Amino acid sequence: MPPAVDPKRPRVAIRPSSSVALLSRTHRVLVSTAVALMVFVAGGALDWLVQRQILPPISLMLAGAAVAVVIGASVLKILTDAHAHYTAVLDRLQLIADLNHHIRNALQVIAYLNVSAPGRSEEAIEQVREAVARIDSVLKDMLPPTP
Repeated sequence: MPPAVDPKRPRVAIRPSSSVALLSRTHRVLVSTAVALMVFVAGGALDWLVQRQILPPISLMLAGAAVAVVIGASVLKILTDAHAHYTAVLDRLQLIADLNHHIRNALQVIAYLNVSAPGRSEEAIEQVREAVARIDSVLKDMLPPTP
């Protein structure tokens, strides 16, 4: 269970990688429907022009090839963006795992030095213990321990 969100804590601003990421699901559906409708109407108009012998029949084949190239390029772009996003997420997770490891190591040093520090009051030692326990608790809640 994630820890409760502190209302005083500043929110992290997440910037989308493109303006398409800002579109709601409804807007994405409307845009894709509009593009599909335009392709349909253009194909129908081209077919009508070929049937009336205004354009040669080869124009249908060229239009089909153009549509295939556009669709292929769109799929390549989508797959490339998905791969870049996946790689970025993996890099971010590795960074978080590294931070978790370093913070846990630093907490061990602090906890050890806190107990063995001569001349420290019991109150100061207890405050450091509580702080270490809180940090450790958050790390355990947020991330599993690193092996």
